[in-house]
Amino acid sequence: MSKPDPIAQLQVEVAQLQSAFEDLNKQCSPASEHNAILRCATCIPQPLNNCTDKATNPQQPHFIPDFNIPLIAAGGGDQKCDILEKLGPLAGLIGTWVSTRYGGFNVMPIPQDNAPNGFILKNISYYEVMTFSAIQGKVANRAGNYEQDAYTIFYSQRVFFADGPQKDELVHAENGSWLHQVTAPQGQGTLNIAPWVPDTPDPLPQQEQNRTIVKQVSVPHGNSILAIGHHDSFGGAPSIPVANALPTAGGNSFKIPYGVDIPENPNVNPNIVLQVALDSLYQQGIGVVETTVLDVDTETDGNIANTPFMKAHADVPRFKTTLWLERLSNGLDMLQYTQDITLDFSLINGKDPGKRTRYKFPHITANTLFKVQ
Repeated sequence: MSKPDPIAQLQVEVAQLQSAFEDLNKQCSPASEHNAILRCATCIPQPLNNCTDKATNPQQPHFIPDFNIPLIAAGGGDQKCDILEKLGPLAGLIGTWVSTRYGGFNVMPIPQDNAPNGFILKNISYYEVMTFSAIQGKVANRAGNYEQDAYTIFYSQRVFFADGPQKDELVHAENGSWLHQVTAPQGQGTLNIAPWVPDTPDPLPQQEQNRTIVKQVSVPHGNSILAIGHHDSFGGAPSIPVANALPTAGGNSFKIPYGVDIPENPNVNPNIVLQVALDSLYQQGIGVVETTVLDVDTETDGNIANTPFMKAHADVPRFKTTLWLERLSNGLDMLQYTQDITLDFSLINGKDPGKRTRYKFPHITANTLFKVQ
């Protein structure tokens, strides 16, 4: 049975998601009990109608923060033009993105001692929802006489099985942030006066062009990732690279579970799903007008921290990802990505359970998403 047309499937899923957002907005209206509690958080556990009675508590501060001012901008966007400008290539990410049901593919090697080579493949098709929200301001790293400002977007990601016995169940979730780094004078306000702040260099030192973009990732497996890189923009569609998900060692026997080594095989080249998505648009007369690329890698002065269990059994020594933010000729925004996480497994060496050897496996995921809000 042929799979449904991805664009038709997307339209159905977009309608369902927008309906869910409308229901959520009704529940989170300013008059809701939840927001009332937030406004009165400094008075809890007193009754809500005592919130204005400050005289009964001598420790009560005279200043009560307005908890209705969000850390992130309402609706995932930001109305401050100066912040949007400083976000640079990240500004186009703001919003909610969804993929089609079969849009993503995940090559997922897993250690398993009773398997012929000590591992199995659990490769899956998946769909996902990602949200990006700009914070209301900058993060300043001071250098004494100038600063490095990080204009930041928070993101969350939820990934679901597309089919099979676990259809529509959550398979992966993570959150983190994207940073656009620029240099600026220190202070830039009333505190930036002599002699407390030294003279600002003129001209300012330039931010290294291959280190302007940072991705910080928190993964519930027990991994914290810091990947650093750069951005680029150009007209037209990206050239999708061929990925290689085959193990880097272990001989030909390790490659058998992956099937034939050709670019059309998603077990070897998960990025083929990105090219398929582009080809589907071309067949409908839809092209890519402009592309912005975000490319980060932990090997560009980044780092990864892993829990002791992960370090012993499935260590992550490297993370890299590329995002293509594409503006389509039909007015829609499309987001494509490929992500490569190196997994360092401790596997049984031959028939002796007492001897184990470490092997590196690429864990690659790729998907295409469309902005719905």
